[in-house]
Amino acid sequence: MSVNIQIGVTYNGRNIRKSFADLNTLRRTGDTASVRIGALGAQMNLLGKSMTSVGRTMTRNISMPLALIGFAAVKSATEFETSFSKIQGLVGVAADQIGELQQAASRLGPQFGKSSNEAAEALFFITSAGFKSAEAIAILESSLKASAIGLGDTATVADLVTSSVNAYGSSVLSASDATDILTNAVRLGKLAPEELAGSIGMVLPLASAMGVEFHEVGAAFAAMSRTGTNAATAGTQLRAILSQLLSVTPEAAAALESVGLNAEDLRKQIREKGLLSVLETLVTAFDGNAAATEAVFGSIRALTGVLDLVGANAEATRMVFDGMANSTGVLNEAFDVTAETAGFKFVKRCGRWARR
Repeated sequence: MSVNIQIGVTYNGRNIRKSFADLNTLRRTGDTASVRIGALGAQMNLLGKSMTSVGRTMTRNISMPLALIGFAAVKSATEFETSFSKIQGLVGVAADQIGELQQAASRLGPQFGKSSNEAAEALFFITSAGFKSAEAIAILESSLKASAIGLGDTATVADLVTSSVNAYGSSVLSASDATDILTNAVRLGKLAPEELAGSIGMVLPLASAMGVEFHEVGAAFAAMSRTGTNAATAGTQLRAILSQLLSVTPEAAAALESVGLNAEDLRKQIREKGLLSVLETLVTAFDGNAAATEAVFGSIRALTGVLDLVGANAEATRMVFDGMANSTGVLNEAFDVTAETAGFKFVKRCGRWARR
């Protein structure tokens, strides 16, 4: 006589143990040998099913995550290799320099709480701008540091820094000075780094040609942003101001002459004393004469920018320009604060662990 024992089981630890206990009781106290043998068979069946369940759980909770980690590692390595193949193939960096750049990306990225891939992507922008070897690595380090304090992703910072250095020339503006000034502009103003990166480029060629120092460009953006002007509008207005001072119309020349000024002297004053000095000179000379001011800054964009900088907000603008003139070391100061935060230390530890 066969005995068929049906036991419903939900596969969690508690229910499996209870089912085994019930079967043990039945196996010991069964009225007949058939019942006791049936209970033993049911236990063996339950054991097989429970082991299958454990296997599925291990696959779901251990094997699959390990597979995903392995896939992510392969993907990361592939992206890293692709970045440097672009640097070599598209930018034209010599093969004997690639190894040095790869080592720098692998070392500096995690050192500043960023991935090696983010560092490699930034190096593509840096080398595309014409910087190589030690100079490229120095720009990468400054860009990573600036990104760590919140200036944007590393590639965006690197693009902005290299554009600035190329506009002024490395003999006039170093990468470290450029990064200090950009950091200070964000700190003193209300600028989103990504917006600044997308807007300041439209001003740099004209500003450098006219002798407007880079810290003054940053100061103008920062000062305008404090009154609610976004970076794109500030860039448009500042470029219009410089254009009006560079190409003076006959009406503007007559207005300047009426107060004893001329365009050539103003352009010389920009190179020797700075942009803000010229704007203050004009405001003082015209003394509220709106028609004369409008004649010099005929563009509504230029006129709005001038009034934003040296109108009712003139005192605050002067403070911003003074602060921007002393930007050296600002990036390191900001990074030292960031480096002591728990969040940065955690990210950096994770980066070290990931390399092992």
